Amino acid sequence: MIDRVWAVVVARAGDGAKSRLAGVLDASERTWLARAMLADVLGVCRAAADVLDGTLVVVDEAARDVAARYATTIVDDPGGGDMNAAVREGIAMAWGRGATSVIVLPGDLPSMSPADLREIVSAAGGAPRAVVVGASRDGQGTNALLLRPPDVIAPVFGPPSADRHVAAGSAAGAVARRISGLGLSRDVDTPADLAGLLDASVGLNTTVALRRLARKRLVGRPASSARR
Repeated sequence: MIDRVWAVVVARAGDGAKSRLAGVLDASERTWLARAMLADVLGVCRAAADVLDGTLVVVDEAARDVAARYATTIVDDPGGGDMNAAVREGIAMAWGRGATSVIVLPGDLPSMSPADLREIVSAAGGAPRAVVVGASRDGQGTNALLLRPPDVIAPVFGPPSADRHVAAGSAAGAVARRISGLGLSRDVDTPADLAGLLDASVGLNTTVALRRLARKRLVGRPASSARR
């Protein structure tokens, strides 16, 4: 059977987005950054057309126009701030459009590359049941989650979700793997994460956002290296 892999990207840019950055960025600045990172994530998904059959985005109103520039399918965030509810909605919609595997991604992965997605898919191999976790830098969080079939396990995001997802995959009789050290391991939740972007290779949209913030003397100096 041909595997049809869809990316399911979940992102919020409006009220409450990136609230842990409130000490260094105001609400409008957090929205700029969230929108920029989402654009870079979706650009990578578009560039990975050799492994992705489609991209579906679950977004709030503040990110909808960004998603419209890149995504094949847009789903309204069910609201309530529940990441897992948004993930479930996105998976169900992708499955209904013919996905046989999904890769769930948050929208704040500014260093992700097409090679990361290829490695995630490769790790699943030809297994009929697979759960592959792309771990966050601390090894606790899940920054990418491949599910084959889409209902092989119920996603439960929120640290330490990496361990939970791998354990659930094993319990479901699936090939269960964790991959560390990918570009997508870098997410942005805290001021320290934000500062770390200044010396990282990030997407062009994120670079522009960082330069805009730097001009306001909010995050130090402009980022020096953009990933094209």
